[in-house]
Amino acid sequence: MRTILNFELPEPAADAASSVLAQPTGALFRMGDAAGVEGFWSRWSGAVVVAVVLHAVVVAAGLSVSPASPKKVVREEPELVLLAFAAPPPPPPAGGGGAQPAAKKEVQRQARPKPAQRVMPTPVPRPEPVAEVKPETPPEPEPVVEPEPTVAKAEPASTSSEASAVGGVVGGVVGGVVGGTQGGIVGSTAIGGTGDALTLKQVMRPPTVLKQVRPDYPRLAKQRNIQGVVVVRVIVGTDGRVEQAHTRVMRSVPALDAAAIAAVNQWHFTPALGRSGRLARVMIDIPVNFSLK
Repeated sequence: MRTILNFELPEPAADAASSVLAQPTGALFRMGDAAGVEGFWSRWSGAVVVAVVLHAVVVAAGLSVSPASPKKVVREEPELVLLAFAAPPPPPPAGGGGAQPAAKKEVQRQARPKPAQRVMPTPVPRPEPVAEVKPETPPEPEPVVEPEPTVAKAEPASTSSEASAVGGVVGGVVGGVVGGTQGGIVGSTAIGGTGDALTLKQVMRPPTVLKQVRPDYPRLAKQRNIQGVVVVRVIVGTDGRVEQAHTRVMRSVPALDAAAIAAVNQWHFTPALGRSGRLARVMIDIPVNFSLK
């Protein structure tokens, strides 16, 4: 950097022009003169100081500003392309037709593997609520008539000689049976003219039921809600069968009597044994219960 100083000298007065022109060189280059040097610096010292200060400021500003960093140039990397060439086709068979056209070369790029599909767990279906099935009300069963266990009623024996049975006749014998025959044997139970049927007290072994038939409930009695117990007296023969000719009702329910007799006549028993150890005919009473419950 170069500093150029221009000094301008004041013009001399008109009267001194001739003297200056006459001696220009001596007055201008008189450097050794002390008075001339002091006058020169007194006039230009302020300008020199200002110029030096300005140059110092410019230099300091230039040093403080850092140069801008150059931009980095990114080189583009060359793209890598993989080429796969298909194998050439085999030659045509001998004696064959014309030559086949050459197969085109295929450029295949490596395929990226597909991401494995995430298998979602199959939700377990909730069991459907099972509707409560109300049990069907079964139809009311037909009333079943169950005959009561066989109970044979013995004829009450009189303990007094003066006692008489209801329905007795003149000339009857104490201990006789109502409806018996005069002159018959005491203790026999004659029904319909038979006088050899015994009571349960007179036998050593009573009969037992082998076959029991349930009576049919009469429809009319069922509609009218008729219930009750019918007592039927029968004679069991030596063969264990009921002698139907001697069956009669001891306790009657008019609407149910016929059904009770029809059922009891089909019963079978084991024969009874008399006191002598022989088979005997025996008279027993059978209660038949009719109920709609």
